[in-house]
Amino acid sequence: MKPDKKKIIAAAGTVIILIVAAAVVVMIKSNNSQPKDAEIVDSVYVAHQPDRLEYMEGEEFDPAGTVINANMKDGSIKENVPYEVKCASPLTYSGYSVTFTYEDKSVSIQLNITKRGNAAEYSVEQTPENADSPLKGKTYFFLGSSVTRGERSEGESMVDFVAKRNACQCIKEAVSGTTLMDNGETSYVQRLDAYLADGNRADHLDAFICQLSTNDIKYPDSFGEVTGADRRSAEDFDRATTSGAIEYIIVKVRETWDCPVVFYTNSDFHNENYETMLALLDQVEEKWGVEVIDLYRDEAFNDISDEDKDLYMSDTTHPTKAGYRDWWTPKFEEKLASLSTKEVDPQ
Repeated sequence: MKPDKKKIIAAAGTVIILIVAAAVVVMIKSNNSQPKDAEIVDSVYVAHQPDRLEYMEGEEFDPAGTVINANMKDGSIKENVPYEVKCASPLTYSGYSVTFTYEDKSVSIQLNITKRGNAAEYSVEQTPENADSPLKGKTYFFLGSSVTRGERSEGESMVDFVAKRNACQCIKEAVSGTTLMDNGETSYVQRLDAYLADGNRADHLDAFICQLSTNDIKYPDSFGEVTGADRRSAEDFDRATTSGAIEYIIVKVRETWDCPVVFYTNSDFHNENYETMLALLDQVEEKWGVEVIDLYRDEAFNDISDEDKDLYMSDTTHPTKAGYRDWWTPKFEEKLASLSTKEVDPQ
């Protein structure tokens, strides 16, 4: 018996219809399994900042008040979404950001972290005066860069502590990022020249104190050499070198004020170029008879605990208020007191 062609064709058509229908069902199911744009997070943002952004180093972050919103793929916004917080715990001076995450999207904000050594208790305002100080009523001039300025201690340095504790006048000529070597109008040399040309300059100084700038270490090819014993005029020195600038400053200060000249170094921060500069300063000291507050090579001075180091230093070169007040300032007071009865080297 021959198969009925019509029945075979009808059956085949039914199978095709069933296959197509199944494929449509699978496709619909597949499409339904994909998240809708309204459910896809495109980005997140801080709709409301935390109530508190100011912290002291060592405290814990408080997210109270934070509102995070999410921008969705379809253009809509999900408000006040739940979030995860990631930040240092406890907060550190270097860990000053906090990150909020929702789904796989994140946003970060910056916190203001105060070093423990910059707490108000260490400020100039909270520093008592020494009524019996031998420095009382004297006038000192400080020339330097960020360390003299107090770059990481809210503008308060040993200059300000010396003035407050000893009821003396301290002139602070300090610009961050500047060098002894004359490489522009902000160099130590040009700023000193500008001050000397000012009609309001001080008539008398009891001492001139100059920072051995940490910024010069970036230019070792410009360190130069200390000149021979017979070279003693301002015109004899290459001011574009660190050595030449130092000698030029000494001559100009002595010509103007005939006062003791003091150079001071940073505390030890393990830098070979700075140590080369210290060797040059040794030669300057021998030639000119200047005074040196050598904090870098003072082993007893640098022999402090890690805990004290963390309190006293904001980074490797910049002290905190506590560092200036309790660690550095006594060394400056000691040297300046010793100069009150010392004759200026006539050379």
